[in-house]
Amino acid sequence: MNEERKNGLPIIALLWGAVMIFVMCTSDPRAFLYEGKLSYHIEFAPNFYNLLIMSDIDLNSSFYLLQKIGHFLSFGFLYYLLVAWMKRPHKAFVLCVLFALFTEILQLFFHRSGRLFDVGIDLLGIITAYLICTYINSQRTSDEALERSRSSGPRDPITERPSDE
Repeated sequence: MNEERKNGLPIIALLWGAVMIFVMCTSDPRAFLYEGKLSYHIEFAPNFYNLLIMSDIDLNSSFYLLQKIGHFLSFGFLYYLLVAWMKRPHKAFVLCVLFALFTEILQLFFHRSGRLFDVGIDLLGIITAYLICTYINSQRTSDEALERSRSSGPRDPITERPSDE
């Protein structure tokens, strides 16, 4: 990755996180999704027990599923941006999980239904991105090792030193 793109990654990651907060805290997600309207109504004393509600899971609703796919993809993409920026997969993982918890709690302050179930969906997106990034990195590493072995010529199978051929 060239140096200019590397230097922009922190800004892109932070902007993506900000966009996620703006979208996830809008008081009317349907209006945002279908009409592009953002609205915010602050609740100064939210009920934190709402985080535990599971009775509103509706897998038959296309809108509900679209929201969950948005959670999955947005947190997976955030993980990718953080790994590309920091080069520390485990730190990026922890930051994404903490951000997922933060956004769900924050939603309660904006008349939204913050749920721990959504943190689980976010976590699935993060884990999927982690696995994809790990796989790509392992392929890149093995390709580089293969290229190094080809460029150094034949090796003695016992000593792993270049042979005299």
